[in-house]
Amino acid sequence: MPELDATILLAASEPFAAGLCERLSALPVERFAHAWRRWLEHTPLPSYDGSSLYPCGKNLPDHTRQGVLPNYSFTFSWDRNVLNTKAAEHPELAGQMKALADLMAEEEACIPRKNQRHTVGGNAYTHAIPNYDRVLREGLASYAERAEAGLRVASDPETKAFYTGMLDLLDGIRVWHARLIRQVQQYTASSSWKDRLLAALEQVPFHPARSFYEALVAYNVVYYLDGCDNPGRMDQVLHPYFNNGHDQEDAWQTLSNFADNVSANNGWSMALGGTTADGQPAYNDLTRLILLAMRGRFRPSIELRVRHDMPGEIWDAAAEALASGNGQPAFYHEEAYLAGLNDAQLGISASDLVRWNGGGCTETMIHGCSNVGSLDAGFNLPLILADSLAKNLRDGTTFDNIMTAFLQDLHREIHTALSLLNEHLAARARHRSQPMRSLLIDDCLERGRDFNAGGARYNWSVVNVAGLADVADALEALRVAVYEEHLLTPGAMQAVMANNFADHQALRQRLLACAKFGNDEPSVDALAVLVATAVYDAIAAVPCVRGGKFLPSHIMFETFATAGIPVGALPDGRLAGTPLSDSVGPVQGRDRKGPTAMLRSVTRLPLRRAIGTPVLNLRLAKATLNSNPGRQRFKQLTEAYFAMGGLQIQYSLLDREELEDALVNPHKHEDLIVRIGGYATYFNRLTPELKREVIIRTEHVV
Repeated sequence: MPELDATILLAASEPFAAGLCERLSALPVERFAHAWRRWLEHTPLPSYDGSSLYPCGKNLPDHTRQGVLPNYSFTFSWDRNVLNTKAAEHPELAGQMKALADLMAEEEACIPRKNQRHTVGGNAYTHAIPNYDRVLREGLASYAERAEAGLRVASDPETKAFYTGMLDLLDGIRVWHARLIRQVQQYTASSSWKDRLLAALEQVPFHPARSFYEALVAYNVVYYLDGCDNPGRMDQVLHPYFNNGHDQEDAWQTLSNFADNVSANNGWSMALGGTTADGQPAYNDLTRLILLAMRGRFRPSIELRVRHDMPGEIWDAAAEALASGNGQPAFYHEEAYLAGLNDAQLGISASDLVRWNGGGCTETMIHGCSNVGSLDAGFNLPLILADSLAKNLRDGTTFDNIMTAFLQDLHREIHTALSLLNEHLAARARHRSQPMRSLLIDDCLERGRDFNAGGARYNWSVVNVAGLADVADALEALRVAVYEEHLLTPGAMQAVMANNFADHQALRQRLLACAKFGNDEPSVDALAVLVATAVYDAIAAVPCVRGGKFLPSHIMFETFATAGIPVGALPDGRLAGTPLSDSVGPVQGRDRKGPTAMLRSVTRLPLRRAIGTPVLNLRLAKATLNSNPGRQRFKQLTEAYFAMGGLQIQYSLLDREELEDALVNPHKHEDLIVRIGGYATYFNRLTPELKREVIIRTEHVV
């Protein structure tokens, strides 16, 4: 096998790989920091479009073709097909591309695979939020000073390597920053922003921001440096720089440009409002302005943190934004989240607690100082139930026997999956440094420790719980049909399910008519509570190797459809292979007694134990927010849910007729946005099966 040649790899447009090869014998933090440096020095930049912010648009231009890239979740990603294509197009590169593919395969093999049965919605992902406010306040030049100071006193090789890597990375950022300035300078079309942008880029992000515009330019630069993940608590970070009377018009335009950048990169979550460090309401002029500037845009995913004293003008702005059809914002019960995070005993200081923000879809983390696996795993509860029934139902003499066996299977599967996940995380700490996040997230620089090796101030993992409603419905139907009404024997039920209800349609209809979760039915709701409590207990029993805990969540996005494929038929009449429920709420279309009944069912669950975020989808008629009375009822419904103990709720304002027309005439509905799991996306981007699941959601009227 030929030796890898960094010069050849650079010429072949593989800068990240070239940097890795230049440091093959170094410790991982130095290797990956140097790879980042080469990438920042050589990767193509997006085109400047004359707007108020740069970078802008896609982080990587469409024509970019690299086989190895930095990745904010997994450190790097690689595509063997791209490397093979380069080898085929340029035979002189064949040896280098083959050697590079072999190296990447070796790197990948350093990390043991997790349990692949339980990855619903997540598979060792790591979203995060940089400490934007510190960069704005201090400038990256001060980061270099901190790294140099750390290097001077470092005594062990790993710590020295860490600080050497950070300084190498900062050198790369300087080159990238200079490239950004040249790209803007070369723009020749008319632009009212170009000169102001250049002046701002001369100041930030290496020096402190002095104005609102400079602060937002720096915020945008850091967002792109981090790989376009989460904007975080933007209203709180930017407000100290905001002069409402002077900045209003410019702020509107620049915030809109930033939202376009997040959308272009399919970016993630931004929390607004909530609570200040001294316990006061954290709503300000920017909270409202950001809500209004994001109207009609499907990203970022806006998380509005709702206190009991949230001002009416914020409610109005939220309703106006939601009425634009973008599914934004989602609503979060501030007091319940603060209490739930305290109950979780994560060691969060009072000043940091109020900085909580969902990352990725909406996995609970702390802005600027946390490393949260999000989502690290996803437990497929219906799959565990189907397997448990296949083993135990035929000989299950009582329903209690079946439940005992199922709960034992749940505990065993969760323990096994989390143990394997811990092995994965431990290996990642050894082999997968994350230099950019080690630079941008506190307290990695202070500790001289990589982000993936426990350098962040807080380290925990959010894991997903999928299909709770499916399991509750199935257990309720089994209890009623087999053990109460004796419609068939346990063995006969097992045979009917194994045959996917073929030739048993009358029985299936009877099973479908049994009580379903989401209708304020105490019997089935009690089963949901029993299973949820057992799952949360099993998750809590396994400590996270990073030093924190595993936090349960219910965050289903597109994967709720594919997660149903391996699951056989269930006793509630669910057919084999069909989608699971899409959130902590009922199976799509089964909540038929109105929104209040559905909310009562959900709030019977111990939701605060699922503080990773229990997403709840609720679909309202599109006209709901078109009148002041409708908006008032919408506000009352949200407040009532929170008063009952709800944590999170998100609304889709959609009419069935519009959705059905979009199925057959997608070109007429290119801007149609729906909520899926913890975020919004375009209806046309969904698979046909997912589109049908959105359509069959119950449409509530308030």
